[in-house]
Amino acid sequence: MFVMDNAPDLSYLCKLLHETLQLPVYYKKEADVPEESFWSVGMPAHPSYSDSYDLFRAVILAGEDLLAPVVQETDRLEQFAVIPVKRNGRRAAVVILGPSSRQKPSEALYAKLLDDHGIPTWERNEWISYWRGLQNVDSLRLLHICLSANWMLNMEALDVMDVFQTSFQSDSFMRRKEKEREIADRREFSLFQETYGSVDQMLELIRKGKTTELMKQLAKATSGQAPVGAMSSRGHLRNVKNLAIGGITISSRAAAEGGLNEELASALCELHIRHIEEMNDLSKVEAAVIGAIVDFADRVALSRKTNVSKQVRDSMDYIYKHLFKEITFKQLAVVSGLNPHYLSKLFKKDTGFTLANYIQKERIEEAKQLLDHSNDPISSIGERLTFYDQAHFVKVFKKYAGVTPKQYRNRAR
Repeated sequence: MFVMDNAPDLSYLCKLLHETLQLPVYYKKEADVPEESFWSVGMPAHPSYSDSYDLFRAVILAGEDLLAPVVQETDRLEQFAVIPVKRNGRRAAVVILGPSSRQKPSEALYAKLLDDHGIPTWERNEWISYWRGLQNVDSLRLLHICLSANWMLNMEALDVMDVFQTSFQSDSFMRRKEKEREIADRREFSLFQETYGSVDQMLELIRKGKTTELMKQLAKATSGQAPVGAMSSRGHLRNVKNLAIGGITISSRAAAEGGLNEELASALCELHIRHIEEMNDLSKVEAAVIGAIVDFADRVALSRKTNVSKQVRDSMDYIYKHLFKEITFKQLAVVSGLNPHYLSKLFKKDTGFTLANYIQKERIEEAKQLLDHSNDPISSIGERLTFYDQAHFVKVFKKYAGVTPKQYRNRAR
């Protein structure tokens, strides 16, 4: 990562990105006297923002706590690559590439979006002109653009999986600024429809525990999908949940076929379905099902590691299934068939974690799921996961997540 003394001029890097990618590029330095600049050739006028700077300021406002590059989307066909610029370990600026669009929309899609958003007749031509003027960049390409820009700006090497996972865990960035409305999903949820030819391939990647290849396949699967159908928001949400639940179920079976303990696969399946059922936001459902699919592949990969003994694997399975209960070393000793002292040494050797640290880490991962997908009070989440008080929960959460539970929950709201 750059330090201030050797960092290249940010303005020069942004201009280079613009000339290379032919996309609008904006940056804003976060200093006592903020500085912002914008490069664009032929960017269409935005119907809601007479000043283009206001559009980019809205993007920054929605991601004000962002510390990693993401692709942010709106429900009006826009997408942006957002890259925090870090200097000396702190966020010093934000660079935004876009807006662009996943694909060239059809006339039918224009009409549907205009109707869904209740756009008055006298504004419709402006919106259609704006959408037609956006450069088309498919999702996978934009993810790679995000990676390349992050390398140029921060000298930080990331994998496409990192950006993909972070991006799909974020809400549409304008969502918190808009009134709640009944609209159809932004894109057809087609990961597990029979018409999609690569389902078998994705299930095979789950069986083999090939997480990185699976993430790339998921990126392709969700690239360029557009909303279809005319269901009510509530009816569409139920339909999408049904598809998601079906997808999670067949993914759990694939994981079991790949060697994951069947009881654990079933417990994971029930957990992910419970999270899905608690959601009322379509974009969160898609993010959650993608996270579930990747989780199954991760678990298969971990179960296949030759350096993890059966006793350690049995202990890990037990821990996962009892995160909401007290877990003692004596219980784990019974499960593994080893005495507590030897199990502790073997567990640290196989995983790199002490038993206590591993249990804490898994509970924090579960807490993240609850913070993302429920409205439960933070104190209640900590209590359910057996932390003895809220201060203890906050301390442990910050140890593993780098932020407090409140900061984590508010990061994309």
